[in-house]
Amino acid sequence: MSFRARITVAAAVAVALAVVLSAFAVYSATGTALRSQVDQDLRRQAERPSRDLFRPERRRGDFGGQVAGRFGGAGAFVQLIDATGTPLSLPSSEEALPVAPSAAAVARDGGPSSYSTVTAGGTEVRVLTVPVQRGLALQVARPLSEVNATLDTLRTRLALISLAGIALAGVLGAAVAARGVRPVQALAGSVDHVARTGDLSHRIPVDGDDEPARLARRFNEMLASLDQARQAQDRLVADASHELRTPLTALRANVELLASGAPLDDLERGNLLEDLTVQLDGVGGLVGDLVELARGDRPVTSPVPVDLEELVHDAAARARAFWPNADIRVEGSCGEVMGDPDALARAVGNLIDNAVKYGEGRPVEVTIGDGEVAVRDHGPGVPAEDRERVFARFWRSPEARSRPGTGLGLSIVRQVAAGHGGTVGVEDAEGGGALFRLRLPVGPGPA
Repeated sequence: MSFRARITVAAAVAVALAVVLSAFAVYSATGTALRSQVDQDLRRQAERPSRDLFRPERRRGDFGGQVAGRFGGAGAFVQLIDATGTPLSLPSSEEALPVAPSAAAVARDGGPSSYSTVTAGGTEVRVLTVPVQRGLALQVARPLSEVNATLDTLRTRLALISLAGIALAGVLGAAVAARGVRPVQALAGSVDHVARTGDLSHRIPVDGDDEPARLARRFNEMLASLDQARQAQDRLVADASHELRTPLTALRANVELLASGAPLDDLERGNLLEDLTVQLDGVGGLVGDLVELARGDRPVTSPVPVDLEELVHDAAARARAFWPNADIRVEGSCGEVMGDPDALARAVGNLIDNAVKYGEGRPVEVTIGDGEVAVRDHGPGVPAEDRERVFARFWRSPEARSRPGTGLGLSIVRQVAAGHGGTVGVEDAEGGGALFRLRLPVGPGPA
């Protein structure tokens, strides 16, 4: 069953239940009101016979039978019963009403009056029993034929009205469903279009602020994110293929030279093998950086407490081992941050490596603060117009192209910072050089 059909059926069933319950309530309330009116009339009818019951002329003749109403209105039937429930003193032309056990109890015990319903000659009769004296009670009765006929007519009309209401509810439910599922159909059509064509630039028109509109807006945001991710992936693939082409070409040339069997002395062969080793290390580092960048700016999914001070000291120790002549100084202290320790270690290591490469052989100063790692070098610094571009992939200033590197280190730092909800920036250091600041949110460890 389609979504539209389910909405139509649900609306029709809901309205049908409401109509049926309303009809039942009206029918019950009307029946209760009519029977209550009959009971009140019986109470009024019982007052006159009970006052006149013990007059001498009443005692000598028959008592009971039909009693006409005032001005030709609805009358009643009266009869006396004894303690055994036997009718007394009825005219010979009148037939006694059946006596309910509760009515006989009123006559026997002299208790409070009571109402009962009996059947006489196939007709329902409402009976009020009023005590007269101990062992004697007066019964006043009216047939319920008029009430039952009215209720039968009302029941038929309510049934017809209910059926008409249910049919109208089905029509209106179909109209409401058609209008209500229109945004969902538009969303489904857009999903089909994107799945069929792969067009992530497609957007759904959004109107209003209801649930379908919010769903369409979130879908548009998802498409925009996917589109940006695919564009970033395409740029990364294009940049990677371009950057890998040069070292792979050099590697191929050197390997072909070795494979050609050309006469080479030991020094030339040693230099060639050393070049191959350096080129392979460069390609390996480039591939590792590309793998890191391919993860994108996704937030850290399972952060753990990280001792930032210990992490910085470890990164500085690794940099000293890689750059034996570098003077790397670490000072300051910091508590824990929440994050990925491997990614943070790579980011801090990249900042230190960058400072060593461009620090002109002078000391590199690393300062640890509250959720911040500041790395300062004494090199030429970064011009103001290049401070944003230094974090772009594969971007290298003209002065840096003669130095080793892939142009991806600072891009990785920015990606790690974004994944941890932090930032990274560069500014001029006091006295010359560049000062890179990696800022991370500070949070307590898990309880």
